[in-house]
Amino acid sequence: MPEECTIIQSREGYLIDSCTGEVLDFVAYDNVDYSSLEYYERVSSQKREEKKEVRDMKKIVLNYLLSVMSDEEKDKFYRILNEVEKYRRPDAATYLAIYEYILSKENKTVDRNYIKFLEVKGVGRYAIRQKKKLLRKMFKEDPVLEYINNEYSGNKEEALKIYEILKKKNLIYGRAETRKRILLEYLNDSRKKKLLEEYYVENLIRWNFNNIITFQLI
Repeated sequence: MPEECTIIQSREGYLIDSCTGEVLDFVAYDNVDYSSLEYYERVSSQKREEKKEVRDMKKIVLNYLLSVMSDEEKDKFYRILNEVEKYRRPDAATYLAIYEYILSKENKTVDRNYIKFLEVKGVGRYAIRQKKKLLRKMFKEDPVLEYINNEYSGNKEEALKIYEILKKKNLIYGRAETRKRILLEYLNDSRKKKLLEEYYVENLIRWNFNNIITFQLI
């Protein structure tokens, strides 16, 4: 969903469009003396404060997570964190994404206290979701397989087989939500039976062909 454009105030005090960066308050903009040492000292000070806030938030989040995780979860957390640190510097949202990722593997969900913690600290759910996507990519995991194993209420073994066949036949494509929709369409109508029949017939033909070749070579 595209971000809604708003008018925001820059560090220097003038108004700009959040999407385009266009300066809307030229009077304030023109009054800023960019050549003065005071301006750069102020900007430098603000950047130091922002960096300190980021470090403090990481400490707060990490301490909170360590207080709610079991010893086994802590081990998993640090193993994943070590992998993440090989590619990028983690932030508070990354810590939280790792925690939620671990819970999902244990078929657990976050509790109300966790949600309240996020609200109080102002950590956005969107940022955490994006970090979880990166984790899944890093570990080459398929959200559709997670859906089948953890959420699908039908025959899981059959759903896994149908998904495998669809991929082999290049009948499934797109992002996770699109692949999930296509899978459910096949699982919920007559195409499922036809797909399975074709798959087993093809396997039988392949098996017979291989046996004939083997027999001829003997």
